[in-house]
Amino acid sequence: MIIMRLICLLRNEWNVCDDSLKEIKMKNSTWENLKEWLLSLKVVDVSVKSPEEIKRLDLSSHAISQLPDNFGLLTELVSLNLSGNLLQTLPKSMATMKHLSTLDLRRNHFTKFPSVLATLPLRSLNMSGNMLDDVSGIGKMKVLRVLDISVNAITNMDEVFCPDNELRTVNLSHNYLKNVSSLFEQLSGTERLDLSGNMINNIPKSIGSMENLVDLKLSDNVIEYVDDKLFDLPIESLDLSSNKLYWIRLERLEDLENIILDFNPIKHIEVSEEFAPYLEVFSCDGCGLKSFVPIRSQELKELCYASNEITTVPEYIGKYVKLLELDLDGNDIIDLPDSMGNLSALNTLYIDGNPLSDGAKKIVEILHPEICDIHMISGISIEKAKEEDLSSMAELLSILFAIEQDFTIDFDKQLAGITKLFHHEGKELLVARHEENIVGMVTMQRLVSSAEGDYIGQIEDLVVKESYRKMGVGSRLLNKMRAIAQDLGYKRIQLAADEANDNAMRFYTRRGFHQTHLKIYHYNA
Repeated sequence: MIIMRLICLLRNEWNVCDDSLKEIKMKNSTWENLKEWLLSLKVVDVSVKSPEEIKRLDLSSHAISQLPDNFGLLTELVSLNLSGNLLQTLPKSMATMKHLSTLDLRRNHFTKFPSVLATLPLRSLNMSGNMLDDVSGIGKMKVLRVLDISVNAITNMDEVFCPDNELRTVNLSHNYLKNVSSLFEQLSGTERLDLSGNMINNIPKSIGSMENLVDLKLSDNVIEYVDDKLFDLPIESLDLSSNKLYWIRLERLEDLENIILDFNPIKHIEVSEEFAPYLEVFSCDGCGLKSFVPIRSQELKELCYASNEITTVPEYIGKYVKLLELDLDGNDIIDLPDSMGNLSALNTLYIDGNPLSDGAKKIVEILHPEICDIHMISGISIEKAKEEDLSSMAELLSILFAIEQDFTIDFDKQLAGITKLFHHEGKELLVARHEENIVGMVTMQRLVSSAEGDYIGQIEDLVVKESYRKMGVGSRLLNKMRAIAQDLGYKRIQLAADEANDNAMRFYTRRGFHQTHLKIYHYNA
């Protein structure tokens, strides 16, 4: 009897061992399949022996429509980049990734929030540029700190986030949000919030719930009213540009360093004495203002009143002794106060498009900023291109393509292209002309945007000869094209810039262009 029991026990042990061996073999086989898939994408080295060795993985821009079911074998992943693919779902096996803290799912095809994400310990999640209309599952992600769900189709964020969330940076820009009252209450601990490019028409009292907010972006909405509670917050940077504000009272905001009010139809701005004592940047481009706003901060470094109806520069401008950049382009200013001579730190001055007196021009000469559009060589005109200009324009394009990494210089191709564009319907070509020579150019094509439901303008080929730079030629070309787009009723204008060209990035940003999360792809047909 004892011998029989021993035999049974041994058989059981053998069965257990056999099952364990089968499981190990299956796992190894599954890993080999996953490794082969990863090797085919050239994202891991052949020397990798086990899935546990892989801590960070970049699978971006591989046209992946579905991840393998065994993807969850990568249990030690800390950072995963799946951006720029064709994904609509994620495998449930990813629930085993208990160390994953950073996940990038930008520019895929998700319409619903993948439920498996709620099981992961993510600290940073980027799902911008998808087609999400339901993100209710985000509320289950208790330790998430950075969230980007911009450029989606989200219309409602009511009761999405749990009260004890740890979110610090939230990007909800370029969605279809209208009512954000409950959203502010849900994000009481958030420090940076981007709501630009939505359909918000007012900032309600609940904004006062965001007691830690330091950076707030609200541009490109239809905001007509801002509740007084906003001015009690510790905000350092505030962007309210391109809204419908007709009146605003600026007060308190004692931590504010940067405020942008560009392109609002503002008729009146009131400013309290205690407003933003350490303000460094104030901008009211294209607001229709008739006079300066009395900013009392002595820390101002950038001041913009371009494209308004200002006739007088106040004497107190001389108190802004730390001012580095001043933009007064396109107003009705004749005289400048002698106090401007105090602006010894001024590096950049845009003041073209004003009927300046000789005395005002002398003050500019005394200031002698490094960049000044008034130093433009006399006789430069901005006008529509003629057919005889096309050869010179093609030569200018070679200057541009020498800078941009994605294009090569080929005069014949460039001439053929600019000629086709010249004869194309819905185009605008401008040149900067000096003594019959073309010294700068810019083009714009009419496109139809399904998102806007109307025409938009695609700006390209903005280039100025080197010897004519730092004179405001580029600004004049862009401003003229912007005015044309407005006259044509275009819903927006857009452009692309080489990401390595820092000067171009700063130039466009300073002139009201906002960088999106979209990435341009080329396919040679």
